[in-house]
Amino acid sequence: MSTQGVRNFRPKVHFTPPAMWSNDPNGMVYIDGVWHLYYQHHPKEAVWGPMHWGHAVSRDLLHWEHLPIALYPDEKGYIFSGSAVYDRENTSGFARDGETPIVAIYTNHRAEDGREQQSIAYSLNGGIQFEKYYGNPVIENPGLSDFRDPKVFWNRKKNCWSLIVAAKNCAYIYASDNLKDWKKTGEFGAVEDKVKTTWECTDIFPVMTEEGEKWVLLASMMEPEKGGWARIQYFVGEFDGETFHDTEKSDEPLWLDFGFDNYAGVIFNNYIKPIFLAWGVNPTYANQAPTGSYAGLMTIPRELSLVNTEYGYRIAAAPFGLDKIRAGSYPVFDGSPVLMESFGLKVAGTHGKIILKNQKNQKITISVTSDKIIVDRSRAGAQSFSEKFGSEIYSVAQTRRLAKGDVKMEILFDVSYLEVFADGGLETASMVVYPDAPYQTLIMEGDLRAEMFEL
Repeated sequence: MSTQGVRNFRPKVHFTPPAMWSNDPNGMVYIDGVWHLYYQHHPKEAVWGPMHWGHAVSRDLLHWEHLPIALYPDEKGYIFSGSAVYDRENTSGFARDGETPIVAIYTNHRAEDGREQQSIAYSLNGGIQFEKYYGNPVIENPGLSDFRDPKVFWNRKKNCWSLIVAAKNCAYIYASDNLKDWKKTGEFGAVEDKVKTTWECTDIFPVMTEEGEKWVLLASMMEPEKGGWARIQYFVGEFDGETFHDTEKSDEPLWLDFGFDNYAGVIFNNYIKPIFLAWGVNPTYANQAPTGSYAGLMTIPRELSLVNTEYGYRIAAAPFGLDKIRAGSYPVFDGSPVLMESFGLKVAGTHGKIILKNQKNQKITISVTSDKIIVDRSRAGAQSFSEKFGSEIYSVAQTRRLAKGDVKMEILFDVSYLEVFADGGLETASMVVYPDAPYQTLIMEGDLRAEMFEL
């Protein structure tokens, strides 16, 4: 169960629920200047349980207004993850008096036998209240033990809605003219034997590159050989209107983030750029996190792009919406005091270490070499709440640099959550830490220089 830590670990700018449990972001959609975030929520306890859809809105993705629960469990089961679309043309026919429906599609998970099917609900008052469709489920289970997390998008190639859903160890793709009647058009992953573990929270979206439009497919998964390490794998290729083909080959899996705490992420619908948000805690130890009356957080929103590297096209992620905050940065040096619990660092140089340290001698170490980025949280703070959290496999993360030469890196630290963006976001790491006291000193080793700004 979630336990109370020695201090308040709630981040200041990263989304957290007002209280109790949260996990996967759901129903993310941008409408007339407002970002809608629905999320997996257990309103009675700070641990996983009967899933609802919590709801919050924001105009800048940093400050949130919490709204009433949007979807409750019903006779068909818990309300698992899914997505939402702004049905501008009323293709669903749900509008009665000229309204524009927001249509949510989600997984009903039946607790008694684990059966998972896809259902829809619609809102005619801006996403506050939803009415469930009488014809649910709209996609019945095809005989799979894991069949969940539908992500709907407008298919410009076929002028219809398409949907991608995690189907055991692959993804199925469906199409519909009205969001009610769905036909399977393709699948990706199983035939190609891409991954042998269960997929979750798949997404698919276009990204413009110097060579034209390419498509990215995301799939969250637990890596058995890594002790259950939960990460997001991605594939780069083409979408022909019916199915996805990965044309950007790689000898190794492509991971969106090399840290431990970035899972179940997808992009917002109805926005001109791919803006990504994910659950910021590893499900392996999320139930034990020492955050007390609340559990879970979201990553900082990130704009995703594709960069042509010597290894091929790779995703780069950049923090979204921080320009005004960064404008107040000032130079800092080795031994500088850290005067705030939430801050950013802009770092440049050739090699060295950035160390954040507190009076308890707890520290985070970020190392940069010519070919690697390494993040060490083995001495960052509390560990005893979870055997997995304190294990070697979850202590030090590293990745190969995809860029050559000097490094430019942005580090965001928000009370208990660290995010590293190196080489223009080609290498990112996200990690929770639970220090007994705030980090008060910045130590810089090697050839690095830095500026700090307040979050």
